[in-house]
Order: sequence, then C-alpha cells, then structure tokens
Amino acid sequence: MEPDEEYRSHPHQAGVVETVSVTAGRMTLVVDGAEHAVEAGQTATFNGDVPHAYRGSGDETCRPVMTVQLPPGPA
Repeated sequence: MEPDEEYRSHPHQAGVVETVSVTAGRMTLVVDGAEHAVEAGQTATFNGDVPHAYRGSGDETCRPVMTVQLPPGPA
C-alpha cells in the first residue's frame, strides 16, 4: 500500500479474527474507529466483526500480510 492508500472493510460475521503483519513500511490499522500504528516487523490481531480499515502511513510503500480466520462451521 502506498502512503495514504486505504482499504476499508465492513464487519465480518461474529467469530472472525484477522491478523496483519507489516513486512516493510508502516500502516495505520483502524478498528472500530480507534487508530493503531503497525510498524515493519510488527503484527496485530483483532476481532473482524467491527468496521476496520488498513491505511499506508509514512513516506514509503507498506507491505502487509493479512490472514482471516473464520469461526468453525457446523460439523
């Protein structure tokens, strides 16, 4: 993501957990309106059932890696 580039996400279903790791640059993670700085080498985990967004910060390209863990389904 380039500086100030933003990706917004609607809330997911209850039980969804997202993890984002920044491998280069810096990002601002916005979870339910609260902003959190995530620097290169850091990882953040949060419940994805609230509005959230990822925004490139600083003056260089941000390279995030994101995973989405879905809740267990019916057996």
